[in-house]
Amino acid sequence: MKKAILGILILLFVSISFCGCTNTEPTGTHGTEEVSFSENPVLNASENYVNMFASIMNKGYSIVDKNKVYYTQSKDFSKMYFVGTVVKKGDQLYNAIWATNDIDFIGLIFSVNDYALQSSGMGDGRTNKEPITQYDDGYSRINQRLLADMQKELNQ
Repeated sequence: MKKAILGILILLFVSISFCGCTNTEPTGTHGTEEVSFSENPVLNASENYVNMFASIMNKGYSIVDKNKVYYTQSKDFSKMYFVGTVVKKGDQLYNAIWATNDIDFIGLIFSVNDYALQSSGMGDGRTNKEPITQYDDGYSRINQRLLADMQKELNQ
């Protein structure tokens, strides 16, 4: 089992150079255009994707609510989606955000915040040749949804 996981991780890291996640200029006037939620909405991931996605969680971490795994397409990259969900370890909740090139199948996945890195161990997209950051289009849409979900969980 450990050899299989190690093999997958090695394949993932080797594939990073072939990601195809290249930055493109946002449409409009160099980032001054606001993105409407209807243009790049936050959507719920399919049940099949969520089940595959749950398999990347490190031991002790779990998705709080499989009906609340979200994705949105980023305008800052040619084909990249931010994926986020609230994860749990013990009694602690975390807003974990990743970036991926495919929301139908588990493609390349990069952690985009510390919580995603800790809960899944997926490579840190913030250290790529073209870093994926909290300032890229889509990150804040996902993060706002996760923070609202966390607040609801805490109030229950």
